[in-house]
Amino acid sequence: MAQAGWDHGYHSSSSYTSVFYRELTPSWLDFAALLKGHLPPRESEGEPFIFLDLGCGTGFSLVLLAALYPEGRFFGVDFHPDHVAHGLDLARRAGLKNLEIIEADFLDLAAPGALFPWSVGGCHYVLAHGIATWVTEPVQQALLAVAAASLRSGGLFYCSYNTYPGWLARSSFQQLLTLEVSAAHQGGKGLHFHEAARMLTQLLGDESQPSQLGASYPNLRRELQSVEFAPVDYLFGEYANAGWSPLYFTQMSARCKQHKLSFLGSATYSESFIELLPAPMRDVVMKEPRPEARELLADLATNKAFRRDLFTKGHVRLTPQEWSQRLGTMSFHLLQPPEGWLSQPPEALRFRACFGEIQGDPQAYGPVLSALSASPASVDSLLPICQQPHGELVVMLALLLEAGAIGLDRGPAGAKAAAQVQRLNLLLLGRMQEGRSYTQLALPAVGSAVPFSVLEALIYRAQREQLQEPMLSSCVLLGLKDLDVQLLGRDHQVVVEAPAQIARIQEIAAVVMGSKVPLLHRLGGVPTAPLTASRSTRSRSKAPTRKES
Repeated sequence: MAQAGWDHGYHSSSSYTSVFYRELTPSWLDFAALLKGHLPPRESEGEPFIFLDLGCGTGFSLVLLAALYPEGRFFGVDFHPDHVAHGLDLARRAGLKNLEIIEADFLDLAAPGALFPWSVGGCHYVLAHGIATWVTEPVQQALLAVAAASLRSGGLFYCSYNTYPGWLARSSFQQLLTLEVSAAHQGGKGLHFHEAARMLTQLLGDESQPSQLGASYPNLRRELQSVEFAPVDYLFGEYANAGWSPLYFTQMSARCKQHKLSFLGSATYSESFIELLPAPMRDVVMKEPRPEARELLADLATNKAFRRDLFTKGHVRLTPQEWSQRLGTMSFHLLQPPEGWLSQPPEALRFRACFGEIQGDPQAYGPVLSALSASPASVDSLLPICQQPHGELVVMLALLLEAGAIGLDRGPAGAKAAAQVQRLNLLLLGRMQEGRSYTQLALPAVGSAVPFSVLEALIYRAQREQLQEPMLSSCVLLGLKDLDVQLLGRDHQVVVEAPAQIARIQEIAAVVMGSKVPLLHRLGGVPTAPLTASRSTRSRSKAPTRKES
């Protein structure tokens, strides 16, 4: 494993991936707080706020957030100089003035007399995404101390982390990997992960006659197969840290309590509703009167591997009337066409959750989706349409949000952000077309983002250049080869035959031009007027190999 130094054993030989997570947005966090009856840090969309991201990585997510929420003041902290340099460069290129990224060590920030670049006790939101269980315990304690000192009373602390029991099986892979990682820093990047996965797979035995290990962890084989397709930088960040140590929820909650941070709920909306659990486990969990014990029981029953927890520094409970009033004014945008939902078998709509599948009644959801297909609508305006109790409608909207069918409407605040977001998206598209491994484009109307890959960026450029088939797919394929990007099929295998490559690109292009680009236009992500780019300006610069589906 990594040796202790300025990185305290955290893998620092390469940069982490650049990904945006919707759960980190202020709008998403506010709704999560409302689901638990807590007063959100903001009164309404467009209200100024301070946002702190501890362990902000490459700054990609923070840059998108700063563009989407220009009324906010954003601070990011990371101790990796490459991460900080990348984030600052991207923010400068995007022309953002409401963002600061600081290179700092949590231990230094938590030291007596340390000065913060932000207001002590003034942050509405403090985040620690995917960092708490990847660092050593002293660094983790410093992180929590900085979070608590920075958070305002009633503010939200988001902390996502690996948890047991879901990581018990993969802990065997991580332990086996510790024998190989030190050599991986000198060369053979990624090979050691695949070798460790191969050896452990052999120890599982045949599927028909599994070993004791294979019988004890029947899903481990599938989890090891995913290693083959995961980005190498992600694998290093996920597994190659000296402080790697998943925690049970009760352990993390106890450590947060030491810093006056009390558990509120989950940023995964479906986990806010115990009544949605399948009957056998629901009965056990609901009989438990202690909130933290209920969380642990639910984790054990669902084999939870990753948590997105919300903590507060002081609860501010809403009365039932206040809760209804706050929710009633919230509006929602349709992201996916209603036909994609209502064309399913009429007996049920299906939502995925950590505890399995949730079935929804199309007769209840249909009027809601139909209303949203016409225009954004508020909870109050949807109530008479769906003819469901207020609480039931809130659950329906939460599940639709989690499924990505709808988004939280930012209203005039989103419109104000549109011009800035469009500049950022055009910048990201250009850099993706040069091979930068960015993964999303911003949607100002909903304060979030849509997945968008290098391949899709090349397709978008070809469309802007008004290319037609078969020239469009041929040029996109040439662009992939220039960037050393592999084209993957639906089975995640590399597509090698030319006819199959063209067919695959055409399949993806139909989705991009049929749904993603119209969504970007409709929600203000790109200008509605057609743009053209001179073919003479197309970049042919090489980029590191990156698998793309």
